[in-house]
Amino acid sequence: MHIVVVDPEPVQAKLLGFILQEAGHTVTLVPTGTQALATVPAHETAAVLLDAELPDMTGTDLCKELRARRYSGPMIFVSHRSHRNDKISAFDHGADDYVVEPYDPQELLARVDAVVRRCRHADFHPLGTVLKVGEVELSIGELTVRTDLGREITLTPTEMRILECLMRNSPITISRDTLIERTWGYDFAVEGNRVDVYIMRLRKKLEVDPARPQLLQTVRGIGYVFRG
Repeated sequence: MHIVVVDPEPVQAKLLGFILQEAGHTVTLVPTGTQALATVPAHETAAVLLDAELPDMTGTDLCKELRARRYSGPMIFVSHRSHRNDKISAFDHGADDYVVEPYDPQELLARVDAVVRRCRHADFHPLGTVLKVGEVELSIGELTVRTDLGREITLTPTEMRILECLMRNSPITISRDTLIERTWGYDFAVEGNRVDVYIMRLRKKLEVDPARPQLLQTVRGIGYVFRG
């Protein structure tokens, strides 16, 4: 599969490219966000691996812009920045995973393969598949959700998978572990607050008052439930 690596450091970029090529992937290396914006839509890009620090924009800005341009494939940060806030910001702007340098090459490849498989599984839904609970309609293929206020809201692929899981099981409470399994689909250690971050993002998009959610409710000690 074709992978775009966005990294301004030549040595790190070549190393990452070598690891991916040895695993059988086709790799395009670009050093800036501007070049990535021109490269990703021009190819059938299976995944984007990007650094958090780019010379012309931040990695989160690039992530956000690619999502705005309807790139729905996985984006994985590979960065030396390991602070919790850096990771949360990346996920908050549409990232699917975050790998801290130095990394184990085999684990990195496993994470890339797992994230790509998960995204491809989501693509199996017919384009027009619509899931409705109450007055909320989730258009899975379009990555959009319409609320009872008539607003059409664009979701990231990860947001869509979490919301789909909750809506399909409404009004059953879904545990955080189940959401992690259904959304990320692998057994690597996942930050405990990752699901909470995405729930907060979804509440900001869907709820009239995110501080008093009516749709995405917390069941203390268990997980989350969708109430349409």
